[in-house]
Amino acid sequence: MVKLLRYIDWSELSGLLVGAVLAIVICVSVFILVSKLQQDGVLGKREYNLYCDLVSGQGLHRGTNVQINGVDIGDVEEISLTESGHVRLKLTLNVKYKRWITNKSIVYATRDQNIISERVVNIDISQVGDKVLSDGDYLIAGTAQDIETVLKMANELIDRMNKLVVTADTLLRLVADTNTSVGALLGSRIIYNRLDYATLKLNDFLVNANDAMFRVDNVFKTINGGMPKASAFADTITIGVTSLVNNLNGLTGRASGLMNSLDTTLRDVGSMVNGLNTIMGTTGNLITDGSQTLGKADDFMGGVSKFWFLRSKIPQKDSIPLLEDTW
Repeated sequence: MVKLLRYIDWSELSGLLVGAVLAIVICVSVFILVSKLQQDGVLGKREYNLYCDLVSGQGLHRGTNVQINGVDIGDVEEISLTESGHVRLKLTLNVKYKRWITNKSIVYATRDQNIISERVVNIDISQVGDKVLSDGDYLIAGTAQDIETVLKMANELIDRMNKLVVTADTLLRLVADTNTSVGALLGSRIIYNRLDYATLKLNDFLVNANDAMFRVDNVFKTINGGMPKASAFADTITIGVTSLVNNLNGLTGRASGLMNSLDTTLRDVGSMVNGLNTIMGTTGNLITDGSQTLGKADDFMGGVSKFWFLRSKIPQKDSIPLLEDTW
């Protein structure tokens, strides 16, 4: 026995389908909104981490405050050493200060209030960058700005000055002692004689150079004196060439005008010949038409002369000499 399938009325399920689609859209929108709020720190985690590598971590420890212009924005979560020996700090910062910390921000250690207060990590945001640092990025490390750093730099400078003084003192002792090579060289007149000889050679070289410069100056004066004449001659040649070109241009224009006049005359002669040909043709047509008319008149007169009552009235053929040929 075949069991009949139940007929499905889709109009009854349209409301269910609309509700399901609406629920999916709402869930997706809520997920996107929550993700955005978590990313901005409004919901969930309100902290993010940045790193920096300092030359020295003296006075810093886990929990050291991190500040921007004296405002606490986080603390140091972890301190470690890198393979190159630098001190790496892991900073945990509040996300609401994130937009101020960019790729141009500089981090350094300093004292919070006075020379005996605890060290803090300060982030200098005076230079505005083109990228806001995200979780896991590195800050630019600067030099510590406190009394310890100043004293350390002063000690290093004093050590360098001491080394320089010792070196200078050693050199002076060598100069003062004529038994040494430097002392013998500076204590004898050999070096002075050589310097004097070199000075004389240099003076001779300068004198020769002065003579050479004098001769060069005379050459340039000669050139400067002759340049006006050469320029005037060149101007004369240029003017002559320009006049010749202008004359050639005028001659070319006149020749062109003559050719145009000759062309116009030939066209007029051609027009006259065409007119004469037209007149001759018209005259020939007129003569032909006259000849035909006379022939028809002769035929008419011949026909009329056949009537007996008109025969005596019509003149004979020889009575009109002028029409003899045509008749």
